Amino acid sequence: MFAETLEGTTSVQPVGIHRCCIRVGNVSIGLNASSPDDIQLDRELAAFRTVSTDCDIEVDVEWVEHLRKPRGRKLFDSGAIWRLYEGNGVSVFDFATPILGCQPYKRLRVNRGFSGATLFLNRECWPEAKRVFPLEYPLDELLVTNWLARAGGVEVHGCGLVDSGTGGHLFLGHSGAGKSTTTLLWKSHRDVRVLSDDRIILHKQANEIWMYGTPWHGEAAFSSPEKAKVNRIFVLEHGDKNDILPLPQARAVAELFARCFPPFYSHGPLNSTLSFLHHITERVPCYLYRFVPDRSAVEEILDFHA
Repeated sequence: MFAETLEGTTSVQPVGIHRCCIRVGNVSIGLNASSPDDIQLDRELAAFRTVSTDCDIEVDVEWVEHLRKPRGRKLFDSGAIWRLYEGNGVSVFDFATPILGCQPYKRLRVNRGFSGATLFLNRECWPEAKRVFPLEYPLDELLVTNWLARAGGVEVHGCGLVDSGTGGHLFLGHSGAGKSTTTLLWKSHRDVRVLSDDRIILHKQANEIWMYGTPWHGEAAFSSPEKAKVNRIFVLEHGDKNDILPLPQARAVAELFARCFPPFYSHGPLNSTLSFLHHITERVPCYLYRFVPDRSAVEEILDFHA
């Protein structure tokens, strides 16, 4: 189906001479390229750099002279810069923006298990002097979330805080629900480590749920590669007073699903994500938290005993 996807493209150089690796949410990605300029990391990702000889996802970076529009069936349109197309046993993500012309400026071709990929950079769209960050958002997030959905894990819209006295708290919320506000309140009044103020990855370790920071931060710009055990999960809502309400498991699963990043375009991984959310809610108490944005919101959590 994709026989003509890369027809007419010419690789400028072979790949594999230079390498760098990152680890986000316990998912490792290895970048391989013929030039050190083609494996650069932006400031956010640089904090997640690691050393690994065998990564969960291996990505070869290649330059091509041009990229034609794919002729495969479109599976998903993000409504922003990327689209997903169906291939013969592969997934093809095209990234395009009017700023760089009408052609895709890069194309990611990934195997079925999301363990290996080739990233094609379109020479026609990149001025020679412009720095290239091959994994720049949202490509890095797409790789991680798709791998998680197949391996057991999920990315959620939330802020993760580790309090020196009470441990790990995960606050979930849509945009505007108060994640960054909550982060700043806890930073102002408590000794806390902030894993992220916007995107958190959840994994199972033994019989516990652990949260990991990500480079995809929110307005408060907190981002860390650290991890912590999750003791409680709070779904944030603005309120007239502070009020903590226990969530039944079915409601908790629904609230988590509404605030996570599953691959809606893939039936099997989507079901795996739902199964993992059930697993989370069986092991971690979940609550609806209506709060007011002042110090009392922090004190309410500290005084709360289920």
